[in-house]
Amino acid sequence: MKERKWKWTKFQLNKLNNVQGVLKDIEKYKPLTLRQIYYQMVGKGFIPNRQTEYQMLSTLLTNARYDGFIDWDIMEDRSRRYINLSGYADTETFIRNTVQNWLNCYDRDLMQTQDKYIEIWTEKDALSTLFERVARRYSISVVVCRGFNSSTFLNNFRERIMRYDSKEIILLYFGDFDPSGMFMKVDIENRLLNKLNVANVNIKRVALKPGDNDKYNLFSDPDSLKETDPRTNWFRQQGYGNIGYELDALDPVTLENLTVEAIDSELDLDRFNEQVRLYNSELDKLGLLKQEATDRLLTAL
Repeated sequence: MKERKWKWTKFQLNKLNNVQGVLKDIEKYKPLTLRQIYYQMVGKGFIPNRQTEYQMLSTLLTNARYDGFIDWDIMEDRSRRYINLSGYADTETFIRNTVQNWLNCYDRDLMQTQDKYIEIWTEKDALSTLFERVARRYSISVVVCRGFNSSTFLNNFRERIMRYDSKEIILLYFGDFDPSGMFMKVDIENRLLNKLNVANVNIKRVALKPGDNDKYNLFSDPDSLKETDPRTNWFRQQGYGNIGYELDALDPVTLENLTVEAIDSELDLDRFNEQVRLYNSELDKLGLLKQEATDRLLTAL
């Protein structure tokens, strides 16, 4: 079947211009997902909040990248993977590559003197890149739930925190404000306590929470409450209403700030800053060592 050719009409070019403006505002958070871009377009009043607009935006972004109006690296596809199993052309290439990357992966545990062990949990795989960027500054691990957790997954968490039995365990949770997203925290708490006998975990929901839709002027997800979902009645009984909101609707700057504030509120910042000072000193020493060793190795090639 012959594919219908995309035409850049005046209307489409105007929408493209709005998209480019949105992307410029949040470029530092790339790679972005279609959903993030969509909610920013809705939030700025460029398009209405409708499924048909979501689909049309997807088509526009695809053609904008094909035609060179938007860089390919602005978006990512997290559902597919490329597994690179190729080798090196020769030993010289291998040595040069190894030397270039040698001593580049040292990360000091900046949390080692804290009284708390912290993890960030999110149900949104699409936002994991943003959380990883923030968490890396603190040596905090990020867990992507992607729906309700298996018993194996929760048991792995139990085994992981056994090393920190002298510390308070803090789980900072980020999820959608909808029946499943709100019930996940309850489900995690119940199964950790009643099935795995883990009672020392403090799960703190950072976002989304009741009232966040008004606080941050979020646009609703029209498909968030499904009558076939048994958690929909529970959601209403909790007084959460009849409308749901996605975490993706939060402006990336706001989401980053919420994450930083949530982490900082749990820390002894004096101890943390001392670890940062030691880390920077260690990196300086490693840099000198690497340069000296690199010069010797390359001379020997």
